Amino acid sequence: MERIKRIILSGVPLAVVGGLLYAGLFVKPTPVGKAVEQPLVERGDAFYGIAALPNGPMWAVGTNGKILYSDDAGQNWRKQSAASQETLQDIAAWDARRAVAVGNEGVVLTTEDAGLTWTPAQAPKSAISNKLMRVHVSQDGSAWAVGSGGVLLRSRDYGKSWQSAAQGEDAAWNGIDFDGQRGCVVGEFGRIRVSSDAGESWTSVSSPVKHSLMSVRFRDASHAVAVGLSGTVLVSDNGGASWTQAGKATEEDLLDVAWDGNQWIAVGDKGVVLVAREDAGKWRLTRFAPHDRGWYTRVQARGGKYYVAGSRLAVKDAAAL
Repeated sequence: MERIKRIILSGVPLAVVGGLLYAGLFVKPTPVGKAVEQPLVERGDAFYGIAALPNGPMWAVGTNGKILYSDDAGQNWRKQSAASQETLQDIAAWDARRAVAVGNEGVVLTTEDAGLTWTPAQAPKSAISNKLMRVHVSQDGSAWAVGSGGVLLRSRDYGKSWQSAAQGEDAAWNGIDFDGQRGCVVGEFGRIRVSSDAGESWTSVSSPVKHSLMSVRFRDASHAVAVGLSGTVLVSDNGGASWTQAGKATEEDLLDVAWDGNQWIAVGDKGVVLVAREDAGKWRLTRFAPHDRGWYTRVQARGGKYYVAGSRLAVKDAAAL
């Protein structure tokens, strides 16, 4: 009996190995339950650009090439497949189907089918630095992009091809805007250039500040506002030919400004939001929420609401400010 037990026990390891081998080769696991979906917004995500069209479609772009799309004014979002993993800094749209996004390493992406596909566009590269900060589009199919290394790029075919409109330099352009033929770019060290011929030529104008300017917007061809670091707000009433500094309402960095048809709004660091009447002379400090300490790089005014991108995506009724 003892001999039989020893024989049986000595065969146990071999039987176990044989069973495991059989299971590995022939026994396949049956999936149970549903796959866990990747969240739209993950820890560490930031959104630097947002494009909101009047009839509802919206895009938001940010870290690692992430592109989100909404067809119901931001109530619901879905992720779109991007053609690049580079962080995207800004996006602008001509209509519900055509849009262009720009970002780090000089990446430019375009879509003609509401973002179902995004195609890389060829754009000149700077020998100094390649980070495209802002993109602006006009309804004639033209587009402008600005960024580090003094980059100023122009497209005349809905973003498919791009040409350089300025020589490279060791300073960034951070913001650009047009109202008809009148254009303005702003950048590091308070630099400002204006155009009166839709960007065919540019002229440097004197700036009252040395702080970097981050964004500029026209209310009409004569009136414009530029904002920048350390709470800087500049105002022009002659199409950008000259600028005056508005009274400071904050020392926090201001990163974008917009005109909503009734008032100005500027957003920036630590949840700071500034609003002003059309003359932009006096600005009032507020926030989207009392304890908001996020940061916002982009604000768009559409349909009585403000849509912002930054440390989070948010929407606020204009009347609530």
